[in-house]
Amino acid sequence: MWQDAFSPTQIDKKSSEVNNEIFMGIKQLFLFVLSIGIVSKLDAQAKGASPILSSKSSTLNSSTYAVVIGISDYQNPSIPDLRFADKDAEVFANYLRSNAGGRLDEDHLKVLINQQATMAQFANALDWLWEVCKEGDQAIIYFSGHGDVEKKSLTQPGFLLCWDSPAHVYMAGGAFALPMLQEVISTLSIQNKTKVVVITDACHSGVLAGSSVGGAHATASNLAKQYANEVKIMSCQPNEYSIEGEQWGGGRGAFSFHLVEGLYGFADSNNDQLVTLQEMGRYLEDHVTNEVVPISQVPMIIGNRTERLATVDSELLSSIKSGKGNQNQLFSSIDSKGIEEEVLKGLDSSILVMYQHFKSALKDKKLLEPKNDCADFYYEQLIKVPELDRLHSTMRRNYAAVLQDESQQVMNNWIGMDIKQMSLSVKSRVNKYGVYPRYLERAMELLGSNHYMYKSLQSRKYFFEGYLSNLSNRNANKMEGQKAMVLFDLSLQWQSDLPHVYWQKSLVFGYCYLQLDSAIFYARKAMELQPSWLLPCYTTAVLFSRIPKSIDNAVPFLEEAVSIDSNSVMVWQAYGDYWNLKNEFVKAEQCYKKAILADSIQSVPYLNISSLYQKLNRYDDAELMINKALTLDSTQPEVYGNYGLLLKKMKRFAESEIILKKSLKLDHLQSNVWGTLGLVYAILNQYEDAEMAFDRAIKNDSRNLNAQINMVCLLSIQMKKDKAFEYLNEAFKNGFHDYNGL
Repeated sequence: MWQDAFSPTQIDKKSSEVNNEIFMGIKQLFLFVLSIGIVSKLDAQAKGASPILSSKSSTLNSSTYAVVIGISDYQNPSIPDLRFADKDAEVFANYLRSNAGGRLDEDHLKVLINQQATMAQFANALDWLWEVCKEGDQAIIYFSGHGDVEKKSLTQPGFLLCWDSPAHVYMAGGAFALPMLQEVISTLSIQNKTKVVVITDACHSGVLAGSSVGGAHATASNLAKQYANEVKIMSCQPNEYSIEGEQWGGGRGAFSFHLVEGLYGFADSNNDQLVTLQEMGRYLEDHVTNEVVPISQVPMIIGNRTERLATVDSELLSSIKSGKGNQNQLFSSIDSKGIEEEVLKGLDSSILVMYQHFKSALKDKKLLEPKNDCADFYYEQLIKVPELDRLHSTMRRNYAAVLQDESQQVMNNWIGMDIKQMSLSVKSRVNKYGVYPRYLERAMELLGSNHYMYKSLQSRKYFFEGYLSNLSNRNANKMEGQKAMVLFDLSLQWQSDLPHVYWQKSLVFGYCYLQLDSAIFYARKAMELQPSWLLPCYTTAVLFSRIPKSIDNAVPFLEEAVSIDSNSVMVWQAYGDYWNLKNEFVKAEQCYKKAILADSIQSVPYLNISSLYQKLNRYDDAELMINKALTLDSTQPEVYGNYGLLLKKMKRFAESEIILKKSLKLDHLQSNVWGTLGLVYAILNQYEDAEMAFDRAIKNDSRNLNAQINMVCLLSIQMKKDKAFEYLNEAFKNGFHDYNGL
């Protein structure tokens, strides 16, 4: 008898004293602070030459360079936004632009706010510090945003969450690992002999991936560790949270507000026109700690307490105290020519055009294609131009950063896959994710093998190559599975304890090798590393739900999935599949309806319940549900495949053929759909077409037992017994034993 093909469920003053000696003949200038209409005194000094950290050991030609990061609005909606972290960063940057802060211009100050502050752009800015800072210079790193760990372990010492950080799996990128930050700080301090000031406000409240293990506090604790001679100023103790509110500057963090206030001179307790680290610590404790009561927040000061932290500009300070100015506005406009403008001035027009093409290609994300009109093409031409030598490093860093930015978007999309994405065809997913390894490979070439991010980038490249390899292995071929496994192991060699890699290894063991114990082991390893990530739990439940003899192994994973997210479409879909296969149809229907309630605009839940109604011979209800699925999304081949199967059962064979062909036009590799089409042709006595369809089904999936048995039946009808026995032998190898069914 004919066997129905089943429909699968698819399932980012010291300075003043020195300056009076150095800059002889330069007049004292007075600039208008235009935004508030007051006049502030501007010291006669070189841009960037009056550092925030002004010690006796500073050389006469020293400079200050700063990277300022502030993120309130995160890309991932599951990461809670902050209220004023971006404003805090902008105000701190304004301080650095002011006379009191050193009048830092664009060649001395990099400011990244919200969506500008991707992980790659943060790394780009830190690399810039590496390149420009020399002995006697000062480097300032300011970060305001979230900090977190997913699991307390040696391999996860904490992360600063950049704008493009995923909500889970920080080790997959988007979150800046503290060891990488410390490598930058140590290199600046020890190798470059640069004075380093690190200011962090990264312990805010909010439900993050590591909330259950105190992720924010663990990150703060690791940040407090001093590996070099840097000065560290932190918003609070490791067991506290940093407080925000309108009472500080109309909307600021308490720490940041008083930090900038102290730097302007409020912390100068002995009135010597200098602010020391010790004075700053006392000021912050007196004000921040007292003003947030009854909440506890005690800022941390780490470093030589006698270190001179800032020089006071008396007129700016007086302006603030009198209420004529505020932190947001007290800075002078800096009239300067940046390095880029200086280099490009007077160059041949053809070079200028090509340079603009390069910048446009980066902006438009035309990175590797088209071949003769992309960023890579223009970059390779421009680095050969000697006149651009001073810009080559910047071009290289910027290009590598954009490659990483785009790759991270791909990775984030993958980590956050929902039910709709998981139902995409293999071809669609290969097209979607296939560019990731190419971008990472080129970024690594640009950064070099000694770069602190090289290992993590290499690991990500190998991972995605393995994922794409496994994704294309539709027939669960063990040799192809081994190729994917080698790539996953290479990924782990470059970076260990990656939950997403262990998850994918679990799938290979489960679906390709049919080694269920190993599948459980690696799924559990992934879940231990990232307990709040739903996908490993969900897919493991689905795996066992599809294996009749192991179906009850799905239960603990289903229960754990519900505890992670009880309003997930995927969770209730998987639960419905479980009860469906257990022939508990009422419970299955209830679960599928919960999936619809969780998200009524996703097509997949309607497809699932339609399949259930087909099983129960409720064909009219099934057709109603599948038409709702088509209304929501008419691009999914699986929906048409299911509809075609339904129409066959309703004996509407001509309609079934049309719908099945629509499904195959969208994805011609669907083995089950070919099998259903073969059945339709067989029923219509179109044996030649039926044989072709069954053959395509078997070629696309050598383990499609239904298609093999149906081919046996078809060939037997036509008295092609020898050929029938060949297919029957293959069916036996795949576990067929129902002799009576024949």
